Amino acid sequence: MSSADLIIEYSRNPSNKEILNNATIRYREANRVCADVVEVFLIIENDILTKFSFDGYMSIVATACVSITGELLEWWKIDDILGLNEAFIHENIGNDISPRRRYASLIWLLAIKNAVHQYKQHDKKEDFSDIEV
Repeated sequence: MSSADLIIEYSRNPSNKEILNNATIRYREANRVCADVVEVFLIIENDILTKFSFDGYMSIVATACVSITGELLEWWKIDDILGLNEAFIHENIGNDISPRRRYASLIWLLAIKNAVHQYKQHDKKEDFSDIEV
């Protein structure tokens, strides 16, 4: 399946799109450039991401990227999530996302990493320049 087909399929039928009322941490991230807003809900047990979901108002690309990659990150150590960058998108979705939609493809990663920082009580907030390659 091409990355375009993958994006279309997941934007129409996003997995994990729900509000988890029992989330360990929830975090909202907005992209002022394209008006995407994503809120991630994480259940963390013993520093492992055991459940991931999201909600928000996003473009097709943002919706698909958060849905696809959110599936992949369940059962990851949260410290490993902090090491991710844009290359993770390229490896799992493809690198043919247009430059115009680049930040839309990354907003979920920014949200989940900042949620983990908040959970770990780090005095840090990442921005797009921290995850670009």
